[in-house]
Amino acid sequence: TVHEEGGVVPNPQIGLVRTWIKKYAEKKPRAILAVGGGSVIDSAKAAAVGFEADCDVWDFFAGKAIVQSALPVYTILTLPAAGSEQSIRAVLSNEEGIKTGIGVEAIRPKASAVNPELFFTLPVWQIGAGVTDMISHIMERYFTRTTATAYVDAQSEAAMRTAIEFGPKVWADARDYDSWCQIGMVGSFAHNGYFGLGREEDWACHAIEHEISGWNEAITHGMGLSVVIPAWMRYVSERTPARLAQFARNVFGIVEADDAEAAKKGIEALVAFYKSLGMPTRMGELGADECPVESLARHCCRRGPVGRLLPLEASDVEAILKNAF
Repeated sequence: TVHEEGGVVPNPQIGLVRTWIKKYAEKKPRAILAVGGGSVIDSAKAAAVGFEADCDVWDFFAGKAIVQSALPVYTILTLPAAGSEQSIRAVLSNEEGIKTGIGVEAIRPKASAVNPELFFTLPVWQIGAGVTDMISHIMERYFTRTTATAYVDAQSEAAMRTAIEFGPKVWADARDYDSWCQIGMVGSFAHNGYFGLGREEDWACHAIEHEISGWNEAITHGMGLSVVIPAWMRYVSERTPARLAQFARNVFGIVEADDAEAAKKGIEALVAFYKSLGMPTRMGELGADECPVESLARHCCRRGPVGRLLPLEASDVEAILKNAF
């Protein structure tokens, strides 16, 4: 017996998940099939945890409870972006505008169907945001202080170059099956943990962007990232230019010998790439002129500094957000 539910929105809300759990708890579901993109899959993962819990499902996201088990989740992907079809993570928002996530092996999907033909009807803005998001998942693992990671670095750089090559092709022609195959592969592997093997991960840009799209749920996550990431890079490169220079040289082919200059040109190349996908690169373009920078920065660092390449205090996050205007 199959029971079908809908209603998931971008920047998915925990309230809808609570409704599902209340409605179907007595039916004791055996599995959940998510048909959609990251928002749908993350909502399914939250429900999978909630059905097995004896507390409110948000407690797991708030850090008040630890996931012990979850119903099996299966997915049919319709939007390659978040990588949730292979990841151990789920991100949702609550009624107070707090956006946060969980990460646990129990919610990794048991199987996922990735059929590029299901991507043919995507609007260009979702394609651009999706490609931006998947590349960001690699970046969050790539920008690290861990040394002796040459193999995973090279794998990460190849994946980012692939997305940068084929992203504009699917943006220009949403029925380009062969290019979607490459983008779909990058999106899935970007967030399944492979590119983080053997190293400390960063995740500062996601922490900062979650504050922005938690504040205004109309802001698409990928678009928020295309604004935050260059601002973060500009700030971090002033203190740790070597890693940004490696990214510039090996992903964008920048040939500058000086690390600071190479990093600068790499950031410029990334911004140009985002613009080629129709993505915003400044807060004004994002429609976030009224963003409460100081309070979002404080909330971002409420549990301590964010990021690992360069740990960021609230004052650092505030400076990055101001740099994004």
